[in-house]
Amino acid sequence: MTQNRGSWLKVIGIGPGHPSWLTPAAYEAVAQAEILVGGRRALALFAFLEREKRVINGDLESLRRFLESVRGRPTAVLVSGDPGLYSLLGWLKRHFPGEEIMVIPGISSVQLAFARLGRGWEEAIILSLHGRPLSLLDPYLKELAQEKVLLTLLTGGNNTPSKVGEYLTSQGLGKVNLWVGAELGGPEERIEYLLAEDLARSDFPQAAVIIGGYRRR
Repeated sequence: MTQNRGSWLKVIGIGPGHPSWLTPAAYEAVAQAEILVGGRRALALFAFLEREKRVINGDLESLRRFLESVRGRPTAVLVSGDPGLYSLLGWLKRHFPGEEIMVIPGISSVQLAFARLGRGWEEAIILSLHGRPLSLLDPYLKELAQEKVLLTLLTGGNNTPSKVGEYLTSQGLGKVNLWVGAELGGPEERIEYLLAEDLARSDFPQAAVIIGGYRRR
């Protein structure tokens, strides 16, 4: 690994959070770091490494101050999935402008979801509903009902899979076919094909991938 070797700050995708999905490049980048920053689940993957560790919580201002305090020391920020898809990378770029940040890609939940479906995702529209209003779906509802758009939704926070099902049902799309996957790539992986009205009554975990607009064959 030679690209951006001089960068003190790295953002590393750890995939779905299971060791078998970590790439060799991610292992190497983490091993080179003095400081590991990430959620508890991400840090647990590297419990065997004796490194200074910092848990990311909801206080991003505290995280910014911490990173400022260790500037120059090799630091790895661990993010689930891939750094380029709804991760902390954008936030880091905004708060550390001009800083050279090395990015190590990982396997995203979207990649795993479409792998499970056995199809490509070149045409997919990908939306994160974590911390965003469900009305974000409105421009796509008509085409979703007609299966003319491949809509991929990342749930989280208050917008759980069941809330998405409720919203679609309230908009007259209760009979829309959906593919839902949670804990993808892990031992508790759960996948179901559901109508939106059935998803509204489901007990899926907060974080899941919902795909609609495909034709099940």
